[in-house]
Amino acid sequence: MQRQARRRAEELLRFGQIARLNTLGELAAGLAHELNQPLTAVLANTQATSRLLNNEPPDLDTARRAMGQAVDQARRAAEVLSRLRRAIERPGLAERMEPVNLHTTVRHVLALLQAEIRSLGLEPAVDGDAVLQVQADPVALEQIIHNLLINALQAMAHTPKAARRLAVQIDAVGGVARLSIADGGPGIPPEALPRLFEPFFSTKDGGLGLGLSLCETLATSMGGRVSAANLAAGGAEFCLILPLAARENTE
Repeated sequence: MQRQARRRAEELLRFGQIARLNTLGELAAGLAHELNQPLTAVLANTQATSRLLNNEPPDLDTARRAMGQAVDQARRAAEVLSRLRRAIERPGLAERMEPVNLHTTVRHVLALLQAEIRSLGLEPAVDGDAVLQVQADPVALEQIIHNLLINALQAMAHTPKAARRLAVQIDAVGGVARLSIADGGPGIPPEALPRLFEPFFSTKDGGLGLGLSLCETLATSMGGRVSAANLAAGGAEFCLILPLAARENTE
C-alpha cells in the first residue's frame, strides 16, 4: 500500500511539473507575441530617427515625431510586462478595474498602429458614443483592442485597395457596452469560426494562435466576452462586450 501511495504521489508530482512546464511555455509564447509589435515599432522609429538626423540639414520635426512614437510603443511594452508581473504576484488582483472611456482607448490604439494603417491606405471610421465608459482594466482593454485591430489590418494585406475598410462602432446595447470592429478582408473560413478563440489555433501562416485566445481570456476576466462573425457584405466583424461603468450620482 505504501509503495502504491508513493507511486501515485510521484505520478501526481510529475503531472504537476508537466503542467507547470506547459504553462511556462504558453506564457513565454504569449509574451513573445504581445511584445513583438511594440518592440518592432520601437526599432523602426529609432532607425528612422537616426536617418532623419543624418540628413543635411537634419529633419528635426519628423525625428521628434518618430521618437515620440518610439516612446509610446516602449511604454506599451512596459505595460504588458507590468500586467504580467501583477498577474504572477497577485493573481486575484490582476485586473485593476476602473471606468475607462472606450472611444479614447480606441483612438489611442489607432495612433499606435498608424504606420500599419498608412501602409494599407486606410482611413478608419470610428462612430458611436464618444463618452461611453466601461468598467475595465485599462491595459487589458487596450491589449484586446490592439489585438482585434491588428487582426483586421492583417486580414486586408492582400485585399484590393478599393475593398479595404476599417469601421469601429461603439454603443451601449442592452445594458452593456458593445465595440465592433469590421474589416474588408476575405472573412473567416467557416470551419475556423468554432475554433477561433482556442489557444494555438491560427488561420495565419506561422501564426502562434495566441492573440484571440488572450482577448477572450482578458474579456472574460473583466466580465465581458468576445465574438466573431462573417459579414454578408464581405469581411469579418469582431465584437467586444463589456460591463458599463457605473454612473456617478451628481444630484
